[in-house]
Amino acid sequence: MTDTSMGQRLDLTRTPTVAFIVRPIGLVHTVPRKRVRIPTYFVPKGRATLELFHPYLPGLQGLYGGLDLWVITYHAPSGQASMEPYQPGDGAPGVFATTSMERPNPIEFLRARVVDLSMEKGLLHVVGLDLEDGVPILDIRPVTSPHQRLNHSVV
Repeated sequence: MTDTSMGQRLDLTRTPTVAFIVRPIGLVHTVPRKRVRIPTYFVPKGRATLELFHPYLPGLQGLYGGLDLWVITYHAPSGQASMEPYQPGDGAPGVFATTSMERPNPIEFLRARVVDLSMEKGLLHVVGLDLEDGVPILDIRPVTSPHQRLNHSVV
């Protein structure tokens, strides 16, 4: 146990239970393809269409072909993981050092490049995604450099 700044004791052996409401903004559409085992060094080149739901169409304003995006998705666990998927054994890397799909929170941050878009239909055609058809999209963000994100000086 560790003391907190409020003088309370915090039990670090228990996982806190917190509920969140997350609403998808759209769906990923891909062409079905044969499942193959992909090497860990593989950089996905898949084409996909991101379909945004109607209330989010104005959010496409300012996007353009060639722009790199972070596509944040929810990927439901497969249920094939071991009972302790986050505890490696025999020198294997831990889950946070891998790109494993079996994670504590199945949220993915994937990079994609806009090929074309139709703002009136809410469709973004992208390359670079390796996702299954129908995956819910949680958010889309432009890729920026760390220098653009950290615009304050460090003392």
